[in-house]
Formats: sequence, structure tokens, C-alpha cells
Amino acid sequence: MLIGVYHRTDPFEAIGRARIDALLAEAERQNVSLCFFGLDGIDPERETIKALHPHHDQFHLRETPYPDVVLNEAPELAAKRPEAEKALRQKVPFAVHLIGDKEAVASSLQAEFAELLLPTEPLDSAQRALDMLALYGDVVIKPAAGRRGQGLLRLRREADRYRLDESGGASRLLGPSALNKRLRQIVSGPRRHLVQACRPTLTPQGEPIDYRVHVQRDEHGEFRVTRTYPRVGRPGSFVSNLGAGGTSPDLEETLRSLHGEDAGALRIKLEQTALRLAEAVNRPYPFLCNELGIDLLLGERGEIFFLEANASPETRDHEELRAVRLLGFCRHMHAVRSGQIRTRQTLGMLVSESDNEVRLHDAMAFASAAHDADFFWFRPVDAAFASPLLKAQVFERGRWTAQYRRLPDVVYDRLKERGLRRSEQAYLRLEGIPNTHSRPAGSFSKLKAYELLSGDPEVAPHLIPYAALDSAAAAKSFIDDHGQTVIKPSGGTKGSAIIVVRREGEHYRVDDPLYSHLLPEDRLSELLGGLAASKEMVLQKFVDSVTPEGLPFHIRVHLIRGDDDRFHIIGHMPYISTQQRHKVVNHHTNLRAFTQWSWFLPYQFPGREEEMDARVRRFALAAADRLEDRMEHKLWEIGLDLGIERDGSIWLYEANMNKVGVISRELEASKILVPSCLRLIRP
Repeated sequence: MLIGVYHRTDPFEAIGRARIDALLAEAERQNVSLCFFGLDGIDPERETIKALHPHHDQFHLRETPYPDVVLNEAPELAAKRPEAEKALRQKVPFAVHLIGDKEAVASSLQAEFAELLLPTEPLDSAQRALDMLALYGDVVIKPAAGRRGQGLLRLRREADRYRLDESGGASRLLGPSALNKRLRQIVSGPRRHLVQACRPTLTPQGEPIDYRVHVQRDEHGEFRVTRTYPRVGRPGSFVSNLGAGGTSPDLEETLRSLHGEDAGALRIKLEQTALRLAEAVNRPYPFLCNELGIDLLLGERGEIFFLEANASPETRDHEELRAVRLLGFCRHMHAVRSGQIRTRQTLGMLVSESDNEVRLHDAMAFASAAHDADFFWFRPVDAAFASPLLKAQVFERGRWTAQYRRLPDVVYDRLKERGLRRSEQAYLRLEGIPNTHSRPAGSFSKLKAYELLSGDPEVAPHLIPYAALDSAAAAKSFIDDHGQTVIKPSGGTKGSAIIVVRREGEHYRVDDPLYSHLLPEDRLSELLGGLAASKEMVLQKFVDSVTPEGLPFHIRVHLIRGDDDRFHIIGHMPYISTQQRHKVVNHHTNLRAFTQWSWFLPYQFPGREEEMDARVRRFALAAADRLEDRMEHKLWEIGLDLGIERDGSIWLYEANMNKVGVISRELEASKILVPSCLRLIRP
């Protein structure tokens, strides 16, 4: 295995001799080969590099094919990458990546680790700093991008003046006018800054102290703690960074001197917290961070606060330890890329950035294992990232964990954003891989769906009378002809922007999900005219689909294509509004309940359970077959929303062919989806 140590200029000058010596020694122990090259050594056309190869304490320049992995120490921002490096990244996995600034990292941790975060705000005005000072009494102003303890300021109030301490050691007492001027200079400067509540943690000698936990991914691609050490600043200072003159005494002795017999437990707490934080910091990015320096404060009572995460932590005192895991992780990347990891066929599920269908993930993993296949899920940002490897979520030892994998053999597309610009790169990278979804993105027009379904003798009788809302006059005529009418967007809205209109004497009752309005005819005409002009809207006769207590309900029938290439019903889900006046069952303001179909049938249609079940099933399969015959693109899932009146009349509200939900049907769906997807790659 060949690892190419790369820096665009000269790796020997940019990286430093101590680190290079540690890498060379560890490479020999791990039986891997190293070479060193810069930008000038990359030949994208021939896919070769000219690099220096070590041999008996000397280095010889040789031209070789691209290395197996690139160890790009001291990486640059993506915007600064030269074209030759970009070409290399398409072919060879890179080990080192940058993360966002302090504000971006803290924002990504807010939901899961709010209790560990110090109050922080962007410094967008002088007043912002003064407001934070009024709230917390002691604040630090720091660059949003890491600078190893340089350029920090501490601000405190002293009587009617302000104490401004600099991380370099200078301290000034400023009046309000001078402070405002200094703050405005910072705000208008070239670098973004943050203002953060200061929580001084001091040794008995008045030295600031925090703890750096250096975590690295190992030969299995998992985060492990490499070293934990205290960082102690000068007495009277407020920074402890080693680059700003701090020291690093022995961890055990420091913890014992400050926390006594709790030292052992607190070390475990620090390291476990750091590992959890590292996973969370890495989560938003489409790559695996090979290492992170997690900086933590430890209070007198053992409480922990997060300071920041550094993707290029200082390791001058433990380069040998760092090299062990760094090269182990490079070997892991090579093992994934060369197929040594993942020997079975793999089903990958493409999901949205905000995906939270955890039970579906689990069910798909279990069903895939039952069919002798591997499974992972990934996001469009992962697929769009330029690398031969894909960051994916893999189920291992009872939990989901981020790992590198090769591209899957087949894709189950839950995202369904083909053709959208934001997902264009993801679909380009997946091109050529069998995919369950080929239809362009976007909800399917209700008008189009009704047109496709009309004409079929088994389906047409169940289509609710409808019309496009082209004008106020035509809409009013429809309402007068059909009575109570539903007006809704032709595209998918998940129950939003829907109103129900009915005539009451000389006026019209207009109900939206929150309010009820009684409008005269002229006001209704104004409303209808505005709706006709604003967007594509549909008029539909109201269907009185209610329980014996008058609670509105609809039935979601979920169909999935099976491995026999035919649609199968995986479930009937009755959704019931808990309030009579909420006619739109699935609106987000409505508390809805759902129950099992086998419970609902005898309650709603006593003595007619088998008949109604058979009729709903027959209609759903007929509608699916009709859509299949008339659609240009092959469908994999269909969600039909049905209303059923008290006399048993079945009506189709709409057909969903885009993002069909699977809540409470995850296992049933996976049992059909997995063999159906694998059929695309298994004869």
C-alpha cells in the first residue's frame, strides 16, 4: 500500500521534520510505503505523481501511479484548491479535511449538547458585545476561525470603565467612547468575531486551565482517544493554548490536585464527552474527520463545558502516538476502497438532509441482512462530495455510525429530487447505478393524476367530481352545483393551504384549518379570484368521510412494487381527526390519531368488514395498475388517500407518488422493498 504525503508547496517544509520522522517510523512498523509530493508532481492526464520515496535514510524521486490514499497534511480551503489537486481528489481518497468555524460548529451542537455550550453570539455590532457583557459580566471576543489562542480579547466592567485584556498579555482600561471605537474596529475588520460568555476555570495559582482531548479515527474508522492533556496558561492570563505560551503538565497529577479522588472518574467523563462531541461535530460534513482536538472546561463540581473543536490540533508533544492511528485510518480507507471491507452486495438508501426515519433505517438494515446484503443510508451532500469513497451511515454493534463505503450496488431513493439543482451533483455521481426512482422531482399534480386515472371502468367511479380553479365565476358555479367544496393546491401541501366552502343562505361559510369565516358573495368572489390568480388550485366536491361520532378520517393505502414487479399493499392506515371541525385531517395544526385497519373496519362498518376490505383493496390495485400504464416513468411506491362515506362509497382524495411516508409500517415496507431493490441487480 502506498500513502502519498501531500502539500501543494513542499511537504517537508510545510509539515515539519518531527511529524515526518514519526510518520516514517510508524509506516515501517505498519508495513506501508510513504512518498512525498507537491502540486507540481501531479499529472492528471497520465494519473501519475512524481514523488520522493524514502530509501536507507535518503529520498529518491520517482514517478508512480496515483497513491492508494493521500495524506494531505495542512489542507487548504476548497476555494483555493488548484485544478490538478481537484482531479486527484476524484480518483484517490484524501485523509484530512477542514471543518467550519467556531460559530458553525457550535450551531451544529446546539440541539444535542446545549447544556455544554457557553452562550455565544456573532459580534455584528459594538452593542452586541455590550449586551452580552451586561448579561454575563465577563465575556471573551474571539476570531470565528481558529488562531491557536491568538487575537482573543477579554472584556469586563470596572466601575464606570472597561477592562480589555489581550491574549498576548496587554491590558487596558477604557472609557465608554474608547471601547466603542475599539469594538467598531473589530466589527468592521476583515475577520469575523464571536462574543462568548467567559467562565474562568483557574488553578489555585490563578492559572487558566482547560483540557484538550485529541481524538482520531483508528484502523476500523472509529473515533478513539489518542491523548488527553491539560493546558495551563500563565497566571493572570485568560488563555491556555500551547501556541500562546501555555504548558501541558501531567494529566493524572493535575486532576488529582484539583479534584482529589474524583480524578479517575472525571478523566473518563472528559474522554467520553469528547468522543460524543466528535461524532456530533463530524455529523454535518460529507467526509470523516480523521482527527479533532476537543477543548473542554472542567468546573469545580465536575461540570463540563465545550470550548471549541479543532481539525488540526497541536500534536508536537505526541507525534508518535498520532502517527499510529493516522496511518491505521489510511489503511482502513484503502481497505474500503479496494473492496476488502464490504464483500456482499449493498443497498444504499438516499435520504433527505433532515431525514429522521430512524425505524425505517433499522428495518431496512435487518431486512437486508436477511437477504444476504449490506445496507447503509446516505445524504445528497455525501453523494455529491468529490471522492472515490462515500460517507455512509452503517448499522454496527447495535448502533448507527458514520463510515466510509464504496458506492452502493443499488439505490433506494427516498429523496426523490432528481432534476433539482441542489441535488444535481448527487444524482450525477450515482448515475449508472440501478435506482428505484427515475421520475423528475416534485409532487405530482392532482389534476394530472385525475386525468391519468379517468377512463378506467374500475377507477373512474371513485374519482371525486373536480375542476381546475380557473376563475371566480367558474368556482362559484362549481360550489353551487356540488354543494360543500374543498379547494386545495394541485401540488402536494401535506394538508396546508386547504379551505372548505359551503353556502349558508345568502352567504358562504369558508373554513380553513384554524378559522371559520362567513363571507358575502362579493367577498367570496374576491377570495376565489385571488386563489385563481395565485397558483394552480383544484376544486373538489366535499366527501363526508366521518366516524359515527362525526370525526373526519381518511385512509392511506400504501403500495410498493415487489420483487415480482407487481404492486403490493403493505398497509391501510386510518387517520382520524380528533376534532369535528377540522375537516383536513393531515394539517399540522390538527391533532390526529391513527389505528389499525383491522380494528377500524368492524367499528366503522360492522358486519361489512370483509366486503369493505376487498373493495378498498380492489380499487387500490386497479388505481396503481392504471397509473403504471399511463406514467412515463416507472413507479416504486404509491400512497392513495381515500375517503369512505357512511354508505360505503369509496372516493380517491389524491395519489401520492413522491415521498410516501411509512410511519408505523417500516417493517412491512422493508420486507417488500429490500428484495424488490435487490431484484434490480440479481437476475
